[in-house]
Amino acid sequence: MSKDLKMEIFASKETVKPVTFHVYEFHTSELYENKFKLIRSAVWKIKNINTCGVFENGKYIYTTEKIEENIPNTDFKLVYLGEKVLEVLENKKIYSELIRYYIVENLKKIKIYDHYRKYACKSNITSRWIMTEKGFQTFSSKDKQISLERKYNVAVYIQDNGKAYLKIDTSSIFSSNQTVADLIDQGVDPRGMEVKNEWAKNSQVGILKEICNYTVTDKIDFADSLKAYYEGTKKESYRVENLPDDTLVVTVELQPGKNYPYYPQALKPVLMREKVGQMDPAFSLSIERYVKRDMALRIELDKNFIQDIGKITQIGNLEFEQEMCQVADLDYKRGTIQLPVLTCGRNRELRCGEEFKVFNYGFYYKPEKKIKIGYIYPKNQINLMKAVANAICDFAANGRYHREKDAYIVEGLLDIQMKPIAIEEYALGDITDYKRAANHLRKIEDMDIVIGIVPDEMDDDGPYNPFKSIWAEANIPSQMVSVKTARLFERGKAEGNKTKYYLHNILLGILGKTGGIPWIIKEMPGNVDCFVGLDVATVEKGIHFPACSVVFDKQGRLLGFYKPKSAQRGEKITTKILRDIFDQVIFSYEDKFGDKPKSIMIHRDGFSNENDEWYQEYFGEKEIAYTIVEVRKNISSKLVLIEDGEIKNPTAGYCVYNKERAYLVTTNMKNKKGSPNPLLIEKKCGNISMGDILKQVFYLSQLHVGSTQKMRLPITTGYADKICKNREFVPEGKMNQSLFFL
Repeated sequence: MSKDLKMEIFASKETVKPVTFHVYEFHTSELYENKFKLIRSAVWKIKNINTCGVFENGKYIYTTEKIEENIPNTDFKLVYLGEKVLEVLENKKIYSELIRYYIVENLKKIKIYDHYRKYACKSNITSRWIMTEKGFQTFSSKDKQISLERKYNVAVYIQDNGKAYLKIDTSSIFSSNQTVADLIDQGVDPRGMEVKNEWAKNSQVGILKEICNYTVTDKIDFADSLKAYYEGTKKESYRVENLPDDTLVVTVELQPGKNYPYYPQALKPVLMREKVGQMDPAFSLSIERYVKRDMALRIELDKNFIQDIGKITQIGNLEFEQEMCQVADLDYKRGTIQLPVLTCGRNRELRCGEEFKVFNYGFYYKPEKKIKIGYIYPKNQINLMKAVANAICDFAANGRYHREKDAYIVEGLLDIQMKPIAIEEYALGDITDYKRAANHLRKIEDMDIVIGIVPDEMDDDGPYNPFKSIWAEANIPSQMVSVKTARLFERGKAEGNKTKYYLHNILLGILGKTGGIPWIIKEMPGNVDCFVGLDVATVEKGIHFPACSVVFDKQGRLLGFYKPKSAQRGEKITTKILRDIFDQVIFSYEDKFGDKPKSIMIHRDGFSNENDEWYQEYFGEKEIAYTIVEVRKNISSKLVLIEDGEIKNPTAGYCVYNKERAYLVTTNMKNKKGSPNPLLIEKKCGNISMGDILKQVFYLSQLHVGSTQKMRLPITTGYADKICKNREFVPEGKMNQSLFFL
């Protein structure tokens, strides 16, 4: 059996040929505190009123055609320096953007069935034409209010060999066929909605803030009116000439604190998959197979896309291969990592994928005190509550299922007080009444966790569940059980083994939220004493909150999580906050082991733009070795397994790597739906080998304690991300070991 591993990256057939650009010197009267930001802003403004390619290198602006030097309504000037041929390898960024620009230009010309434009090309490339076994079709809901679109994220980069490499990430998005103007006419208040500007050349997405008390013919800051702006500056009178002059302007927040005026006819709501499922469940179900694409279909879409790109005549007839790149051609080695062996109760070994056996072996560590549980349940449903409580207690304490001894459940899994410490009832679905009942429960001392029986649609135990957020705010761990699931417990033996899965996850949830540990890594590779996960909470575009950290020892045991008191703006963690975090990391390790760690592995969610010199000084003073690794989850490239000529999804543990960079698959796809998203792992500094780094990340992705289901992320950055999403409810300035955010 032959196996081959490739990457979803496509090389150009020839090297990139140099071309001639028009060169402009950039001048501005503004302070040069952030010249790069200013010049990028200038490029955006130039693109908005010109139809040519515009690029920058931080110093000069380059265009594919000569443009007017005086750009209206701007705070900068351009000085034309003439034409210049740019060397490719010295200007990789510009040529990457140039190639992408011409890709978009070529795609604009493609017609489907010789009539319809196939692609909508702005900053994003989308298509309403979806490839099926019957050819290309469009998919809209029955009422024509929702459409399925294919989105193509396209990135180009230049290698030292002079070739261009194309990354294509196909995904599915949903668009509304109604404009904000339509919604207003229907009496719908659009304020607070995420919207996108359909008239823009570049993608503009923001939050609709206000329906103004002035019209499109009234004066605005940067023009005589919004209508005049489209007729004059933008030269797009066709968009507005037939729209009423008494149309009220709406404002959209594109950047924090910066609101811009828009025609409501230009804006459409942004629809997420969850929202589509609520609006039209039948439509959502009917397009499932086109949303979750297996790897074979992805590659077919890629080939069709490359065929549509064709030759880029402006760059020496540049053309891309339709076959994916071999791993070796991209300077990577291929590898597979075996699943780790876990250790649970009574020092028993536990293999990944067989975590359910922990209920037969026992947990690695359980709270030493009796766990006292409070219950909140719907009015007149005390029997439902009793069924849930009895099932949990009998399972955890006595090793019984449906009141009978079960050979696969060990006695004494958890020491739970059989009688609830308190109970409260509420009107089902009434969040206000739920809060009232919750306030009564919150006053109970020594309550370790709350189990809430909630409406079926609220059975998601995530941080955004409004029933769960009440307990998170009170810093009390909680476990949600839907009424539908509770009914299964009530029916008992009649349901057979259906409820065993729910009991497994409920018990693991209770365990993790009360300080217990189901399992640990038996042997962690690499010379590391503890792992630290760092993340920065993002509220909305451009608005960030303090970094959160999670600390584990070398076997994956939680030492605590921490949110600093100090606030910050931006994604770069300040040195003050870094010191705050790592002081607490060291203190928590010393409390556990009696001495400071000798080696720390830092997993940074996203990009590590923090001060390198600070790390060197801080850890150098303490004689602690450290390694910083970026763990990035939103990437475009996928790994593709070719087995005996058949395209398949790679399984968990497949990876490609070099000394500094790697792609790692951490999950398996169920029922062959969709394709796995690998993590991008990049070493920023440190002496730990990439082989050991990959094993550590993979092993830590198998340690999620709140469920038998795995996480895609290692628990370092995975839990840090969960804490960030619960940022409002996480205690500040101290270590905490209660994983209530699970």
